Amino acid sequence: MKKTGRPTDYKPEYDERAFNLALLGLNDVQMSAAFETSEKTFNEWKKQHPSFLQSLTRGKEDADAKVARSMYERALGVTIVEEAVTKDGEVVKLRKQLPSDTAAAKHWLANRQRGRWSNNGENTITTTEPLVIIRTEPSKPAE
Repeated sequence: MKKTGRPTDYKPEYDERAFNLALLGLNDVQMSAAFETSEKTFNEWKKQHPSFLQSLTRGKEDADAKVARSMYERALGVTIVEEAVTKDGEVVKLRKQLPSDTAAAKHWLANRQRGRWSNNGENTITTTEPLVIIRTEPSKPAE
């Protein structure tokens, strides 16, 4: 059976571009605009070209999962293995213990448990006493 209709504008090199745009956090509407195509066509590309859909997935969920794992490990502290060359030219593996990173821990918790950890600038003061606000005018500079 012969296909009818307009040939696709999809090109295999779009896979890498889709991956990069997904890493930037673009959604499908924004990506379809970047590819100068409709959202409907963009969604068709995902159905018809498995490598394209895989690139999007790698740039979205897979990338987010890797960063989340890295953030989690830094929040708790992690052991890394590095290679170094001795004076004799021998390659040795060094294990380094990186301490926990409080900034990573705060960021992790602020995103996972916003109600408890986010710092959105709101402060709540509870009191049983009446609140009195005194407004004063700024003093005039001495002449």
